[in-house]
Amino acid sequence: MTSYRSASISENIRFNVAPLQRGLLLVFITILCYIVSAVISAIILHKGLTGTRVCLTTITQDIIVFILPALATAMFITRRPADFLSIRRIPAVATVALVCLALVLAIPFMNLVISWNANMVFPEWAAGAAEWMRTMEDAANATLMTIVDGQSIMSLIILILTVGIFAGFSEELFFRGCLQRLMITARVNPHVAIWLTAILFSAIHMQFFGFVPRMFLGALFGYLAWWSGSVWTAVAAHIFNNTLAAVTMWMKARDASSEIVRLESFGANDILAAAVSLLLTLMALFVIYQLCQRRR
Repeated sequence: MTSYRSASISENIRFNVAPLQRGLLLVFITILCYIVSAVISAIILHKGLTGTRVCLTTITQDIIVFILPALATAMFITRRPADFLSIRRIPAVATVALVCLALVLAIPFMNLVISWNANMVFPEWAAGAAEWMRTMEDAANATLMTIVDGQSIMSLIILILTVGIFAGFSEELFFRGCLQRLMITARVNPHVAIWLTAILFSAIHMQFFGFVPRMFLGALFGYLAWWSGSVWTAVAAHIFNNTLAAVTMWMKARDASSEIVRLESFGANDILAAAVSLLLTLMALFVIYQLCQRRR
């Protein structure tokens, strides 16, 4: 059997198949898993939307659409799937702490981007498409809000487990652990691989009015995984970001005047605050990059 060596200088992974075949394999497995997931989700939701059913559907989709294709592809293409998926190396606690700090510092800047993207005005000829995208966005938000039903502590725990931890892990394993790694090990420029993966990551959520900020987050997760050589760095960042959003959503449902809810709008209409936020975030990312380089 022909062996294909990874293009990365820092690793020695041998692949069983050529780069194009690796990509086609991931696409085939993902499409097959998506069909299976769609059937199972339809069965779960056929009696209507409830918080429990939405949770079950979300977890099912995370396992079948994201985790299984990543694991199956890795095991088919190499005898070192853990190394390919970058799950062996554990990031330093200091690195994870700085990543969380960077995400907090980025809130005003991200709020500005979120506000701009959410309020985009389309030309008249594209009004129909804009309305369709807005409807899709509202439906996705309404579905997510069913998990907050009751506004109890248990609903918060379920929201964090489902939207924060499980989604953060499964999506990072697929996008940064598998898809991005497929590109980089196939000699695609890492920056191109990171941004292409970020675009696909945002597009798959089917929420255009949140496309740009989600793409930025995807790129951030991609750079964190690349710099550190560990997908767990991106997983930690994704979980922290989603958990912040989940807590904010839950508190908004309980009390719209809560202080933490103001995080949603802080900096959204303040260019100076957003600029300072961006500068501080870039400084934090530079320190993270330096720490990662030392460990590698």
